[in-house]
Amino acid sequence: MKLYNAQSGNTKRVRIFIAEKGVDIPRVDVELGKDTRTLEFRRINSLGEVPVLELDDGRVITEVVAICRYLESRFPAPALMGEGAYDIAYIEMWNLRMQNQIFMPHGYYVRHTIDLFSDVVEQIPAFAESQKKSIPEKWRWLESEMADGRPFITGDTFTIADITGMATLMIADAFNFPIPEDCAYVHRWADAMRARESWNA
Repeated sequence: MKLYNAQSGNTKRVRIFIAEKGVDIPRVDVELGKDTRTLEFRRINSLGEVPVLELDDGRVITEVVAICRYLESRFPAPALMGEGAYDIAYIEMWNLRMQNQIFMPHGYYVRHTIDLFSDVVEQIPAFAESQKKSIPEKWRWLESEMADGRPFITGDTFTIADITGMATLMIADAFNFPIPEDCAYVHRWADAMRARESWNA
């Protein structure tokens, strides 16, 4: 199999997932906004987006969680998406929370401000600013959730929810959106995530 890879938050999520699994999957590097919008690439993914996982038989899987779900099945250890009905659902809940509450406000700001996406969405500067303005309180919400002292987003174990958070931290660093200083528990978690070997995946 091979991963179509580019410099994007979503592709980083898959790269970190693969690194945490300790497996080696070849990459095909593509350039966002150039290679991804060609007719050739759209034959692989009609949306012109990455990541894309192409299997050895030519079948493809797109979308972060779908790709990770496939890899979790193929390479079950370490478990990053849970084991047992409740654990799987609980981790999925938290991954969605991290995606919707933390990752997406950063992503919406990017999509509505940089030229790369100007022909993908109708960019609305006021919407971008509203997302930027919401970010500190999103982190403070996570702070209140992590005030029980747990080391990872879902508890004592590193999961895909932490990976979604790691990708968010990378975007936040790139656009200089710091975590509020009063979020001590989130800062502790963020420091631990930056120290993981997979941070550089």
